[in-house]
Formats: sequence, structure tokens, C-alpha cells
Amino acid sequence: MQRGALSRAGIVVRLVVSATLLGILLTAQLGRHDDWFPLGILGQYAVARDPDGQVINTYLVGEDSHGQEVQIPLRAPSAGLTRVELEVALPGLLEDPEPLAAVAATYERNHPGIRLRALEVRQRVDTLRGGARVGPPEQRVVLRWERLP
Repeated sequence: MQRGALSRAGIVVRLVVSATLLGILLTAQLGRHDDWFPLGILGQYAVARDPDGQVINTYLVGEDSHGQEVQIPLRAPSAGLTRVELEVALPGLLEDPEPLAAVAATYERNHPGIRLRALEVRQRVDTLRGGARVGPPEQRVVLRWERLP
């Protein structure tokens, strides 16, 4: 059985599918969508580390209505954003931390019974020498958002 040339409809279907897949790949890559991995980049592996520099781990801690600390997992299903998204948004949050109210609301919606009165963006900074960690990590509070009464 000899194969013939593709029909015009076959060519159109292949072009549409190819364009769609290319569009998805570009959207995932350019939009830094970690949730779309392996189509999107994993942001934590996107940058080479200086063996004599610092490794900065950004994380989120909540404070409940009793003053107790609550670790906020930085995953879209839990808090509505990922660590990479938080790091990308950090310069804007330093100017106006109010968008963290949406993160608190998402976390509360996904964790019934917890009411957050504050969120803190914190960083753990490990110093490297020759690619190995030197000394204890530095813990720092980068910003704090508090719910209005």
C-alpha cells in the first residue's frame, strides 16, 4: 500500500495542532508557570548558583488569631501561589503588601477553621564558600502584612 500526500484538511489539522502546542510551550516558558512542568521551567533550577555566594530560600509564615505561627506551604492549591511566584512578586509586595490579603483568604478557604491575622515573608540565607554551606543560616523577615481590624 502506497502512502499519498496529505490532504489539505490533514495539513491544516497538523498546523493547528503544532501551533497550539507551540503556544502552550511558549506560554509556560515565558510566564514561568512551574505548575505546567515539564512544559514550564522549574524556577528553582533556572539559575546557576555562585559557589561563593548566597542561597536565599523565601517562605511564608502566617500568624493565626491566637498569635501562633502557621507555616504556609507555597503551593497553588494551598495558598494560591508558589515560591517562585512569591519571589517574582516580592519587589511589588515590598511597595504594597496588600495583595497578601488574597493569599491569606485563599489559605483560609482551603484550611477551614484557621483565621490569619498576619503574614510574613521570610528568607533563610545560607552563605556558600567553595559550594559548601558556611555557618548557620541567617533568618530574616522581609515584610509583614497585617489584616485590618
